[in-house]
Amino acid sequence: MKYKVHLLSVVIVSLLALACDVRREATGSYNKIIVFADAADTSAFAASLRAAVEKPIVTPRDEKIFTIEFVDTTKLERLTNSRNSIIAASLDSRGPAGDFIRNALSKEAQNAIATGSEWVVAKENIWAEGQMTLILSAPTAEDLDSRLFLEGEAVFRLLNNSVNERVSQWLFGKVFGKDEKLALEDSIAADYGFAIRIPRFWEWEKGSGEERFMWLRTLEPERWVFVWWTPLDSAMDFSVERWRAVRDSLCAIYYEGDIVSENLTPETTGVYIGGRPAVQIRALWENPKNTLGGPILSYVLSEPLSNRLYIVDGSLFAPIVKKEPYLRHIEIICRSFRSDVPKFYEERKARK
Repeated sequence: MKYKVHLLSVVIVSLLALACDVRREATGSYNKIIVFADAADTSAFAASLRAAVEKPIVTPRDEKIFTIEFVDTTKLERLTNSRNSIIAASLDSRGPAGDFIRNALSKEAQNAIATGSEWVVAKENIWAEGQMTLILSAPTAEDLDSRLFLEGEAVFRLLNNSVNERVSQWLFGKVFGKDEKLALEDSIAADYGFAIRIPRFWEWEKGSGEERFMWLRTLEPERWVFVWWTPLDSAMDFSVERWRAVRDSLCAIYYEGDIVSENLTPETTGVYIGGRPAVQIRALWENPKNTLGGPILSYVLSEPLSNRLYIVDGSLFAPIVKKEPYLRHIEIICRSFRSDVPKFYEERKARK
């Protein structure tokens, strides 16, 4: 697995301390982050770490994208088996986590942390396959708290991008004899002038190139993704209110009158899709007639080469059950969107 860090440079890790014979698969939830930290340090930075990583999901029922569990530093096996883990300690900590970091990192890496030029090390598959471990460190616990407070978004993105990469291998892999729908992807690319990956059990539902609209859907629970575009030289300047108006008008035609809920202010975040800047929007949808609702995960991005502005939008209707795993599937599908069709096929070829 290749994992690229775009927001932080990675310092050198001494494999003499960390390497082992990898034979097993990591276990547990992708949603859970195991944190190995010294008690003397934890109180200084725990709140900032939680704020950085435990981001809430916009859903009718409270959920988080990730949840943190601090573990006893005498129980290293919790760390070695988990899919996602963080080892956090200051360089001057005398506890097990501090000792681990000083033994694991090269002198060059420790010097980079001591001078403040680095504070995050990302390492895959230290103890098991399918595993991501982050080492967070700074000269003091207070310094580490400051880095998390100011730059914690980078830690979240490292974890989130890594989990998306690992989950996508399952989502688009072969299960129960079903595989990624390459033929449908090819048909969409030819008819619409853009491309998107389609997992097993997902289907094209409706739309056409002439309508500038395409709807994908699957059931159990019900999830759907649509793509709509408009010329860049039209009146479609981005704003949340303009996005809401366009989305509501499309849903009046295609989605039985679903609307963006007025009960919660949409949350926006800057992200990248296929190397292009995009705005991510988390919101809620509702259907006033049927008293239904659920989460929205939407993206707005432009493509000057094709002179188009796109909305790539996913929604979920899953009452009672936990939403996070299904929303992540929607996120992965939406982020597989490529306005540059040749690039889509280059990426497909590279995956083989």
